Amino acid sequence: MIIRKLRFQNINSLKGLHEIDFTAEPLASSGIFAITGVTGSGKSTLLDVISLALYNRIPRISGSISRGLIEKTGLILTRNTPEAMAEVSYACHQGQFVSHWSISSTRNNTLRDYEMEIFDQSGRKLDVKKSEVPDQNARLIGLSFDQFVKAILLAQGDFAAFLKAR
Repeated sequence: MIIRKLRFQNINSLKGLHEIDFTAEPLASSGIFAITGVTGSGKSTLLDVISLALYNRIPRISGSISRGLIEKTGLILTRNTPEAMAEVSYACHQGQFVSHWSISSTRNNTLRDYEMEIFDQSGRKLDVKKSEVPDQNARLIGLSFDQFVKAILLAQGDFAAFLKAR
């Protein structure tokens, strides 16, 4: 799997619309790079965007993300914003895909249920229910959420465990 692009809006402390294109310079030719920064700068948010868009889960929470969890904990949705979105464009052996997660508020400032969709490289929406999108991504990528987190996303605080692992 190759992550090609991240697009997200109002996720955690990163307010507004953001895009990171790994196929454009300077990232396209950089090979390997590190995500660094001071505490609170959004490093973990980038990892949350990837896993949220693919699996409707984030590494520091067990289980799926739901409207109720967001309302209860204040996670994901940037404070005082009406909507959030996480999108990952990736390439794998089966082709190129875009996995999209979003949530928004009603006129009465209550959250709607989240939405999840997956598109092929031509922009055609795949015929899967939102609850099936995480499994579809797992099949395409070849990794479950737990495998993905262990192999791809080394979340903050897990580096020492990684170094000590056999």
